[in-house]
Amino acid sequence: STMKPLLLRLLLLLNLPTYITAECACVTVDSWENLKNTIESSSANTNTALLRLCPFEVTKLNSEEGIIIPHSDIHIMCAKDTREDECVINGTGPTGSNVSKNYDAIIIPDLDNVWLQGLTFRHAKKGAIKAHGQNIQIIDSVFENCQSPPEYTGAVVEIVAGSTATIIDSTFRENEGGAIQSHGFLTVTHCDFIDNISTPVWISNDETESRGGGVGGAIMNGSGGYLMVYGSRFDGNVSDKNGPAIWSYTDDALDLGSNCGENNRIIDFRQLILGNDDTDETVLGYCDGIYYKHTSSNKGNLCATFGGACAS
Repeated sequence: STMKPLLLRLLLLLNLPTYITAECACVTVDSWENLKNTIESSSANTNTALLRLCPFEVTKLNSEEGIIIPHSDIHIMCAKDTREDECVINGTGPTGSNVSKNYDAIIIPDLDNVWLQGLTFRHAKKGAIKAHGQNIQIIDSVFENCQSPPEYTGAVVEIVAGSTATIIDSTFRENEGGAIQSHGFLTVTHCDFIDNISTPVWISNDETESRGGGVGGAIMNGSGGYLMVYGSRFDGNVSDKNGPAIWSYTDDALDLGSNCGENNRIIDFRQLILGNDDTDETVLGYCDGIYYKHTSSNKGNLCATFGGACAS
């Protein structure tokens, strides 16, 4: 059966170490341009397959194109001495509505064995990561106050159809337009999804733009996607339609246990668009688990709640 190798793979991932302290020299970057050039100019030989970046904080104009990962078999990591060290990409400035496909801060263009570890994305208003390939790993990373690309169906992190990816020990907080959208094979383990929003439109800092279909505030498992979630927290995520925590097009989304959900709600976003305060929100429903649009038994529109509420 195909499930046996999948479960074996998951067991290995659940025991994967997610934090590695610095033990050798790291590369210093002091600007977005410097970071972009450092990554895009790396070669695929064994000496540069592991790119260790010294902790940094750089600013990327949201109107600038992102970093395109240059080759397969590369591990880009923040060389942290402590858990408090960060490698931060801050987005700033108007988003604009340019429909270029290179919105996101980091683009993985049909490559295999690409690992991104220990990165923090804040205010990336055209998406943080768009990943296409096999064995994509996002580890120990943070996504805060980011948005999905304008006039596009993606999310802050997008996993393209046909890809396999794993997101481990990462935090998604207060993102707009959906935290993750996947049409590939995605495993999520030991992650936190807090106060993420998916709505059909929003007023950006320059104009009104589309930001998706209003489902899957934390995770949208789209058509053709296969999702497994383990040991993760979903708290206060919001959608305009259905699936404020997880929305799945079919029943190919599995709750593998140790997940929790609380206050994941569907609200009337006409109030938000009109500028009303959040305290006036009208709650239309709750789903602290996985919402299935379709199932194999032809009984769609089902909410399968997680095992319980999240501990404080």
